[in-house]
Amino acid sequence: MAHKIRVAFLGEGEMLPDAVVAVLDKNIIPPENIFLSEKDKEVHEAVADRGVVFCSDDMNTVIKGEVVVVCAPKKLELSAALAPISGCTRGRIVISICPGADCAFVLERVSRGTTVLAAQPAESEDGVLMASLEFSAGFPSYMRAPCSDIVGSVCELL
Repeated sequence: MAHKIRVAFLGEGEMLPDAVVAVLDKNIIPPENIFLSEKDKEVHEAVADRGVVFCSDDMNTVIKGEVVVVCAPKKLELSAALAPISGCTRGRIVISICPGADCAFVLERVSRGTTVLAAQPAESEDGVLMASLEFSAGFPSYMRAPCSDIVGSVCELL
């Protein structure tokens, strides 16, 4: 059964459309509760007909979500994706899916009062994307399962 939370997806690279498609295919979040930026053309093409909500820009996308998933292939791209939204993350959960980016790295780039789940994906020897999860201090226990399910739809969890 899908979690009834509102989730915004942002980021860089092919991991972003892969994450949105995985969450939709596995029915983790209902499509009407998924918010995307119109500027992310690859995602728009991948899921335009799936009932998700498109917003005019990243800031409006973030404001719609209680959870913000930010995907990036490298820490530099994660920093670039977080920079324009850092002022509006307070009171939200940010899930970063980026190799090498831990909670401390993300917390330095978002507003105080933001809770973080850092997933650091890596490809296994057999080509499966695996990820460990790190929850920041004060992460609400009732949100651990839905947030883990979001990451688990994209990666095998360690």
